Amino acid sequence: MASIFSRIIAGQIPGDFIFREPRWVALLDIRPTSAGHALLIPLVEAPLLADLPPATLADAGRLLARLTRALKQVTGCPAVNIVLNDGPVAGQEVPHVHWHVVPRWPDDGRGYRFAPQPGTGLATLAADLATAWDTLDNDQ
Repeated sequence: MASIFSRIIAGQIPGDFIFREPRWVALLDIRPTSAGHALLIPLVEAPLLADLPPATLADAGRLLARLTRALKQVTGCPAVNIVLNDGPVAGQEVPHVHWHVVPRWPDDGRGYRFAPQPGTGLATLAADLATAWDTLDNDQ
């Protein structure tokens, strides 16, 4: 079954679009955490970031930067949170890759902090990750 985002993109459900491009759309979140809370969504319905086609993924940085500039210009916010919940354990509710771009203001009371923990075994973990990195194909 198509995700809610695919259904919005197809026009089956209304959405307030900011832009449409050949591989991406941006629209306003219907449950915003702040005024201007936007979603950047690829047209291809992939559940995880690593599942996106390389050409689609290559556009993401450019579009996130432009969307951020537009949100700051229109809302007057001095900062944004850009959040990707990649998988259900990370808080992803819709199994379709999407970034939240959330305008932020001083003293908005929203907060956003991870609880840091002491880093242990960092050298071993870095070496293991470097080995994994070397075994993965650039296009995967």
